[in-house]
Amino acid sequence: MKKIALKESLDIKEYYEELQQLEGVIFSYRGVINADTLDHILSVAEDEISLNESIPKFKRRVHLIIVEALQNIFHHFEYRSKNSDPFFNKIIFFLSKDQEKYSITSGNFVTEEHMYELSERIDTVNSLSVEELKNVYRGILSNGEFSEYGGAGLGIIDLARKSGQKLEYEFLDMGYSEKFFCLTVNVPL
Repeated sequence: MKKIALKESLDIKEYYEELQQLEGVIFSYRGVINADTLDHILSVAEDEISLNESIPKFKRRVHLIIVEALQNIFHHFEYRSKNSDPFFNKIIFFLSKDQEKYSITSGNFVTEEHMYELSERIDTVNSLSVEELKNVYRGILSNGEFSEYGGAGLGIIDLARKSGQKLEYEFLDMGYSEKFFCLTVNVPL
């Protein structure tokens, strides 16, 4: 099994506050996610993008990446909320912008087993060319198999395809049995 470097952090609140200090934060959220919260985050993020961007195609691309990032968390949350301690159902979400890009950062707790699966999956996706990503995506679509979280495993691939960038991620060790997974998707302007 691959060794994963864990960044130590005291808790979600501390990590969240650390991220809020970064320049260019447009919107942030920390708490539990449900359908209403998801709708609120999407609405605020879409409003902020509309205020900052004029090109409809670009706005749509950023919006679709935000939707996918939140859906990944929400589907994972729906599965987990039936199977774990409610403490581990907390998430973070950040939308930020600098002169070169938008950054969408999401975070949620994952089991150690899922941590290794995610790390391997993201590393694999990051190693693929644009054409290879397209082929893997099509292959999964035609296969029609669904994961335990309800999707076909396309979320990570879709984020890389839509952003055109390598995905950034880290796992935080907050001293619990589960690790906090943070994923950042950058979308160049």
